[in-house]
This record gives sequence, structure tokens and C-alpha cells, in this order.
Amino acid sequence: MLVIMIGVALGELLNAIAGGRIPSGLLWTLIALKMPQLLGTIVPLSIFISVIWGLGRFYRDQEMSVMRSSGFKWQMMLRPLFSLLMPVAAALLVLGLFAAPLAATATQQKLLEAFRNAAEWGLQAGKFHVLKDGDLVLYVESVEKDGRTLNNVFIQLRQDDREQVWSAEKGYYWLDKETGGRFLTLENGQMTEGGDQSLDFGIMRFSRNDLKLPEQEERVKADSIEMKKSVDIMFSSALEDIVEIQWRIAPALVVFVLGLMAIPLSHSPPREGRGGRALIGILAYMVYVNTLYMSRNWLLKGDMPIAIGLWWIHLLALVITLIWLRRQGRMVGMG
Repeated sequence: MLVIMIGVALGELLNAIAGGRIPSGLLWTLIALKMPQLLGTIVPLSIFISVIWGLGRFYRDQEMSVMRSSGFKWQMMLRPLFSLLMPVAAALLVLGLFAAPLAATATQQKLLEAFRNAAEWGLQAGKFHVLKDGDLVLYVESVEKDGRTLNNVFIQLRQDDREQVWSAEKGYYWLDKETGGRFLTLENGQMTEGGDQSLDFGIMRFSRNDLKLPEQEERVKADSIEMKKSVDIMFSSALEDIVEIQWRIAPALVVFVLGLMAIPLSHSPPREGRGGRALIGILAYMVYVNTLYMSRNWLLKGDMPIAIGLWWIHLLALVITLIWLRRQGRMVGMG
């Protein structure tokens, strides 16, 4: 599952690189910085399925029948089950409360540094770089050791039915801190402009000109909620802070609720394969997590009272699990 999630993230990043929104030199660094977020999604499901398979084996091998005949009750499963769930939940709390904000901050810093560095952006001397789905072509003859200064720059830029060709002796990267825009300053060059449907062509010579490059990746802003430390928003009364802290705690609570739900869900006849129960578990997980995502959006939009927050979803899932345990008590051992 981790490989699948990394593949999905890799596809998104490669698409952003092809569009010129992020530097290719940061590909694997950004993948690594996404790990806290990926693990917060994968670990609860992995534990859920593993518990279903582990307990299901007792039923398929008739060991549960022997245990029940010896007075085994389903409540006796809680101690060994919690010995697994508690350290996993603690690890998820560390990931959500501390690792994820640090990763978001590191992502911000890496991108800011890369936007000032032509080498990390992926520019290679003597090669044509196609960005913005072919609307921007950039060629650099050489790059100075500082990673910012470009020599003999060629740029072809297409906007609607107009096309511009820029050439300059030197170029410099710089970043507008206020707007976040990324610019290339060209010195001692000229720009030729024309249209496909018209004959009006123009040539402009310049000593300096600032050209705005493609927008960078939709990354976290300097004041983004994902970058705030958990201790700063733990007791905040702001709507976004309340929702964010509940969201960071959610994976740890999901692990406990799904761990309990795995007890009745793992019950299976001796000849039944374990794939069917695992599929039901995946569907239950998808409903649980998707409801969390929707409720988060409803809270942020003000469509749901903040007083109930995300807690009602965990409480509802827990009540359903306890009712399920009660109804199947005759199967897993009454107590």
C-alpha cells in the first residue's frame, strides 16, 4: 500500500515537473517529505486489515471454537489488541502533531531555495527545457557556479495566438517574497513578437527586462495552517486551528476504533477465504475516512457547528462497533 501511495504522489509530482511548477531536482526530497502524510493515511488501514487477517485465522483453524469452549470472552482480546494499537497510535500522534508540520515547513524552505537556484530547478546547460505543455521553451548555454547566473539565454513564449522569442547575454533568478512569483531578469538582449493570424511583428531591444516564469507548485504558504506547530494551535479558538488539531489527532483515534471493529469483522466460517473480510474492511475504512474528509470541509466552510467538530464521526463509528460486538457476542464469546 505504501508503494501504491508513493506511486500516486510520484505521478502528481512528475505532472507538476512537466508543467514547470516545481523543480525536478527536488523530486525525491518532496517524496520523502510527504511520508508523514502518507503514513497517516496508510497505517490505520494496514493495522485494520492485519488484525482482521490475524483474528480470522483463529476462526478458519477452529482455534476460536476451542477457546470459546474454554470460557474465552471477546473482552479478553482487548489486552493483546491494545498492546498493538497503543504504540501505533502513539506513533501516529507523533507524526500528526510534530512530524507533519515540520515536513510542511521543510517543503516550503526547499522550494524557496530551489526557486533561487537554476541548478536545482533542473536547468541543464546546452539543453532545451519545455515547460507549460510546450508554451514555454527555455535554453541556457551555461550556468555560473553560483547557480543563479545564466549565460546566453533563449526563451520562446506562446500566449494565446501571440509568440515571443527572447534572447539575452545573461539572466538571473530571483523570487518576489511578497507575491511568491518567480522571475528571470534578462540583460542585454532583444525580444521578437508576432502572431499566427496577423502580420504585425515587433522587435524590442533592452538592457534589462524581468520575465515572469511559470507559477510554482501550489505549495503551502508562509502562514499556512499545515506549517503551524501543534503547541501554537492546541488551545486556539480560531476555526481553522480547531479543525486542524482535530485532524492531526484523527489517525490515532481511527486506529483504536478500527481495531475494535476488526473483532466482529474477523469472524468467518472455516471455509471462507480471508479476502472477503478484508474487502469489507477496506470499504468500511473508505466510508470512515471519506466522512472525516467531508466533515473537515463542512467545518471549514461553516456548514457544520464547530462544537461537534470531528468527534461525532469517531463516536458514531465506536457506537456502531460496540453494537456490532453485542449482536455478534454469541459468535465471539458472550461476556
